[in-house]
Amino acid sequence: MTKEESHADEYPLPPELTFDWKEAHDDIINEIRWHLRNTGAEKIVIGLSGGVDSSLSLYLAVRSVGVENVVAMFLPEAGVTPDYDEEDARAVASLLGIELVVKEISPLVEAFSNEISELRGNSLALANVKARIRMILLYAEANLIGRAQVLGTSDKSELLLGYTTKYGDSGADFLPIGDLYKSQVRYMASKVGLPRRVWMKPPSPQLIKGKSAQSELGLPYEVLDRILYYRVDHRYPEEKIARILSLPVETVNHYCMMIIKSDHKRKAPPIGKVGGATINMDWRMPIE
Repeated sequence: MTKEESHADEYPLPPELTFDWKEAHDDIINEIRWHLRNTGAEKIVIGLSGGVDSSLSLYLAVRSVGVENVVAMFLPEAGVTPDYDEEDARAVASLLGIELVVKEISPLVEAFSNEISELRGNSLALANVKARIRMILLYAEANLIGRAQVLGTSDKSELLLGYTTKYGDSGADFLPIGDLYKSQVRYMASKVGLPRRVWMKPPSPQLIKGKSAQSELGLPYEVLDRILYYRVDHRYPEEKIARILSLPVETVNHYCMMIIKSDHKRKAPPIGKVGGATINMDWRMPIE
């Protein structure tokens, strides 16, 4: 077997983003276990879309607490969610030995649209409602089974760019892959044996029919991740990043500005300070 053949089923990670995936893999598993112990929970609820982020998150959840303590939910919308997403979600669930719970969100989307008719003419507002409906269903399941935490599936690239819905896909109890760039998520997914079609699939939140992440963000993650890496991990000025990546400085400026503008999505709601020890400013719960 040649060197090229030995890496045929391995995601081609950009060289800047090389990392010890085994160490990261073990760290995340231990952190999920620590989080559950710290919150008194025993079970995990997770939304499985058939994409690489949720598939890897589910894999890590199962490795953390066992298949018997994980509920995976596929939450499609008729006419929007493609059939291949359900096929991929079922394939991943089957591979991990977990039963997939399927709940159609279309009746709930229709109910919101009937109650708030303006939603039908505002695709962004309606997309955000869909993301929040899905999170409501995940938390309802967590409440019903008891002593459960909802794991989110957003990666570092999405969190930095604000490519998430506040109190939707970003509104979870723990984000296991939130410190991995999308490219690193794909790489780890390829290394742990998840299906190739899952980790090579063009990402899409499947909130608006026909929309992909690249069509909305403008660049593939292979490029975006390198911009984010140099800006966030190395604090390089935007002009230097543009030179390194042979990109127009205006392009780099645009994505760096997205980091700044989406800062509110990564923080707890600010509290108007009146006096005393204000939560999250002057006082934080000590970690034992």
